[in-house]
Amino acid sequence: MTDSPAVDSPAGSPAAPAVITVAVVDDQPLFASGLRMLIEAQPDLRCVGTAVDGREALALVEREHPDVVLMDLRMPVMNGLEATARILEGVSPDDLPRVVALTTIQRDEAVFGALKAGAYAFLTKDATPDEVLTTIRAAWAGDPVPTAAAALDVVHEFAVPTTPAPRVDPLEPLSPREREMFTFVARGLSNIEIAGEAYLSEATVKSHVRAVLQKLGMRNRVQIVVFAYENGLVPASDTAARPRR
Repeated sequence: MTDSPAVDSPAGSPAAPAVITVAVVDDQPLFASGLRMLIEAQPDLRCVGTAVDGREALALVEREHPDVVLMDLRMPVMNGLEATARILEGVSPDDLPRVVALTTIQRDEAVFGALKAGAYAFLTKDATPDEVLTTIRAAWAGDPVPTAAAALDVVHEFAVPTTPAPRVDPLEPLSPREREMFTFVARGLSNIEIAGEAYLSEATVKSHVRAVLQKLGMRNRVQIVVFAYENGLVPASDTAARPRR
């Protein structure tokens, strides 16, 4: 895929494991079974279990420590949005698992909520097998995903700017250079584009972006866009129509 939006890992791609472990969370048995069969047919992937609701998902993740969690958002007992937030709460941006939200409707406020909570990406349930497999592998590696541009569209549609109250500077932890990187990412520029504008190497840009994510306690670049938009840090006119990595 060409330059994609802002959904990369702050630490870059880890070394390849023998297999990428995947947990499937969905309350539709037929759909979950199909995903499991697809995953198990791949030599580099292994399904470590399935769950039918968010509560079971928490137990499954605690027990199996999967690399990637495919998480349906609308389930009984505990929905996928709450489960995603709980799974990722307190987890270092550099650490697994990475959550991929599953949704029937792409432009859904629940998808926005999952992305804001730290989900790496989302898939619609009519995605092709190749899209599912590509997304799993990309999410694990911290690479661009097929739905990355669509994720930023969701953010722009559902993020609501708030009226700022008197408070400390939300970017106070950042150095001047890191603030510059924050603004570039929030505008949807790719690392290559940032490198060109800032006269830096792409590797240096990646290092600065990683520092921004870590200092602000974020897991991926989508969260930078959400944060910037909700806090009025980047005017809407400055954001690209389809932000790219």
